[in-house]
Amino acid sequence: MLDVHLRLFCERLKRVLAGEEGALTLPDSTNLTPLFKNLLTESEIIATTLLGNYESDMARLLFQLVKERFDEYKLSLPFSQLLQAEESDEEDVKRADVLEILNDINDFVHESEEAIDTFFIKIMQQQNGENESESSTKMAFLVGLHSKIIDIRNRIQQLPPGDNGFDISEQSNKIIRLLSEGQPQLDISEFERGREKLFDLLIEGPSGLAVVAILDSNGFDKTAFAADTYNNNHVKFYFDCLAWVRVSVAYDFRMILDDIIKSVMPPSGVSVIIGEDYQLKKTILRDFLAKKKYFIVLDDVCDNIEIWDDLEEVLPDNQNGSRVLILVTDPELLTSLEMENGEEIRLDSVLIEGPLIRLKHEAWQFFILHYGSAPSENYMNEKINLTVFSRTCSVWELPFYLKVCCIYLCVFRPGIEISTAQLCQLWIAEGLIPYNSEETAEFYLKELIHRGFIQVSKRRANGTIKACYVPSFEFISIYLVADKTEFVRMSDMKEEPLANVKRYLILDRLIKFFPPEYSDMYIQSFLNHSSRSDHLALIDCENFCKKFKYLRVLNLGSAVLDQFPPGLENLYFLKYLKLNIPSLKCLPLLLCTLLNLQTLEMPSSYIDQSPEDIWMMQKLTHLNFGSITLPAPPKNYSSSLKNLIFISALNPSSCTPDILGRLPSVRTLRISGDLSYYQSGVSKSLCELHKLECLKLVNESKPSRMVLSEYQFPPSLIQLSLSNTELMEDPMPILENLPRLRVLKLKQNSYLGRKLACVGSGGFPELKVLHLKSMYWLDEWTMGGGTMPKLESLIVNPCAYLRKLPEELWCIKSLRKLDLHWPQTELRQRLRTFEDMEWRQNWRGKQHQPDFQFQFPENCNLLPTVFGEISNAIQIHRNEPR
Repeated sequence: MLDVHLRLFCERLKRVLAGEEGALTLPDSTNLTPLFKNLLTESEIIATTLLGNYESDMARLLFQLVKERFDEYKLSLPFSQLLQAEESDEEDVKRADVLEILNDINDFVHESEEAIDTFFIKIMQQQNGENESESSTKMAFLVGLHSKIIDIRNRIQQLPPGDNGFDISEQSNKIIRLLSEGQPQLDISEFERGREKLFDLLIEGPSGLAVVAILDSNGFDKTAFAADTYNNNHVKFYFDCLAWVRVSVAYDFRMILDDIIKSVMPPSGVSVIIGEDYQLKKTILRDFLAKKKYFIVLDDVCDNIEIWDDLEEVLPDNQNGSRVLILVTDPELLTSLEMENGEEIRLDSVLIEGPLIRLKHEAWQFFILHYGSAPSENYMNEKINLTVFSRTCSVWELPFYLKVCCIYLCVFRPGIEISTAQLCQLWIAEGLIPYNSEETAEFYLKELIHRGFIQVSKRRANGTIKACYVPSFEFISIYLVADKTEFVRMSDMKEEPLANVKRYLILDRLIKFFPPEYSDMYIQSFLNHSSRSDHLALIDCENFCKKFKYLRVLNLGSAVLDQFPPGLENLYFLKYLKLNIPSLKCLPLLLCTLLNLQTLEMPSSYIDQSPEDIWMMQKLTHLNFGSITLPAPPKNYSSSLKNLIFISALNPSSCTPDILGRLPSVRTLRISGDLSYYQSGVSKSLCELHKLECLKLVNESKPSRMVLSEYQFPPSLIQLSLSNTELMEDPMPILENLPRLRVLKLKQNSYLGRKLACVGSGGFPELKVLHLKSMYWLDEWTMGGGTMPKLESLIVNPCAYLRKLPEELWCIKSLRKLDLHWPQTELRQRLRTFEDMEWRQNWRGKQHQPDFQFQFPENCNLLPTVFGEISNAIQIHRNEPR
């Protein structure tokens, strides 16, 4: 793992020789191709052959470097004896020599990368009209690299033979045994009693606001335990609003506040509230919850004592039985509390009693639910540290292609929701994915999920993974490796930035990064994950672009810019760019000089005008804007954006055969704007997209005159979503003929009629998911026999006027989920008898029971009766754990 930079450098040299690195291939006039080939040959010999003999030595070195981090914080490691094996002085000297050579290799890679980057920049500047430099001057940037790599190779060959006595897998197994030795497993009866106690606390506990903390013990998964209660039907009926929020080791209450707001408040107002001032948001949330009985779960809470004061500011106590459930990762968090008798909580006493301990925190009633007999101090020094170190070993054991993708995860905050699409794009931009293949990136993602380094937080309607997150323990383990290999550096770490760190991460405030002392850093990736919307001055942006001219990845996150940053057009290597420029209306011409750009993210920008030169950006794969208008291709230009696969959101004015016909690879397309005015162009041009799989149509005009029957959808379409289209004609007879359609979402104001009729026999042959949302006046729905034979999930929200569901639905054996919101009395009466239906009998005895869900209005008088009569298999749909 300590040779990670060299191995990635080898992959980059291969791309250079294949003409995939930089906008230009190597000029023949420079005679540099043989030099690059020699560099690649020598680098591969060192990386795959010579250093391969010292894998055990490098593993032990990394093991010891990570252990030193624990020593810095004076954390005892009960497995330290694993590293205490006696070694000869000769072994110590050899290992020191290996470490010195590895440091020299990293210096060599750093120098080589900078020289190659400088070389390509000179070529690109020459093409852009700058003064031509002499060929000898260009080659001067690369002189001496070959001799240096030869010298490193000779030094490695002079080392004594490697030591194969250190096995990471063996050490990992020993740590796992230490984790389980002498620790009693939680009995299932204890689990059930604990669930009853927690349930009683939530439903029948004190009338005032009560906080319950759940801690780990061996054999006890606190998250699964809490989720079991959170998803209980009685709990969902009892509380007016629920929220499940991850906190994690990187505590940021601004993000926690936003997540609570998104979970408990109506979606229609969330987008406005999120953009408000931090203090105002706290006031808005408190006022909203003042009239609610709420239940909030905070998962993965570490030693963030300030959380108590932060929560008191936004969570009112109205003596109505509201509850907060906190899943504690680090028990030191509880040392700020007191026992009921006033005794202070100590790390050596918190966990001795159980399962239920009463505490107090000022005006709040506080409880701890825990099973175990070990004092908290032991818990921290043994369970937590052993777990972290065990997972660190798991990182080392990964094959290299997964290892680099895994340690890259630490560029995100622990616990933060990560878009899987964004993650895959970043992996590709960083050169971690062979052949820039998104399919390969998705495979790596699934592998890391399978191995437990990533948790899934959201899935799309079709079941694919939409978002994920890295739990705190996994993040700490991953970051320990990333830090010691100089793979990434965080801005808020105390150490000075390291010379060879190529990736820099902002977690606090971006504005603090701009002092001149950072000017000598050679970085290839800069990512701002601060939750603060800092306003950046143009002079700072211009200086930033001058200092860091070798960037491949630039994500300025939520930082607000007034205009396109001056000098950004000189970042020739840029592959991934994300900016927040709400006022930008015209895409600057200079942006089109970034010919290596693959992903362009400006979701807050609504572009009315784009330059023709955008058609020169042949490597673009993803365009993500609030809205973007593409120009017609120049008349003398016959090429296309052949690699573009994702566009959101395209203005309907750009939906012409000439434009869409130049986008042969687009698979996902969102069109947003006046669909009525551009009806003719949009409806007849979509068929030009022969690979289109996902289409979203959002109308933004009033009144709408969209006519769906005029649309010519490509047969490749798999997912279709309509919003605000205000259709007057029944869309089902038109859409049921799409041969590959699997997901259909008819969202708010998509159809204004009262009747839906799926009349064709065998219509919707592949449909698996059907969402009917905000079709307020729908009162009749009919289906023909054999329609939707593969339907798995049906959501109708609301169904206030729908008198009955089609009887043909009960014949669909694949149906697993039926989610009805606010059904009227007549439909409720029909649903009460569903257990007596013949189709229900067909399910008995099967392993996977269908998941039927209903939701009723809060003021419904029939609620207790209906709940008592409907089967326990029916679930009330609210906010699920995220």
